[in-house]
Amino acid sequence: MSHSKITKRGYSYRLEEWFPHAKKYINTCVICGHKGYSPVIDDEGFCDQPGNGAIYTELKKTLEVLPLDELGRCEYCATVQDKQHK
Repeated sequence: MSHSKITKRGYSYRLEEWFPHAKKYINTCVICGHKGYSPVIDDEGFCDQPGNGAIYTELKKTLEVLPLDELGRCEYCATVQDKQHK
């Protein structure tokens, strides 16, 4: 069986096995569970540190950007919840 048939979308062997400390740059919405990378990796100078270039490449290839608010919610969940509480 080929490798692509046993891996899930959004999963990267490199991120899980080679760069386990890269998990701090993966954001997960506390409500819906959607995963994406932190916008911090798009900042100037992120790739200047050793190892961050490979982390940047893998995260951009595997996930989409996912900014979270102070409560850990994605934009969609925040708008839905804020509408319901008004």
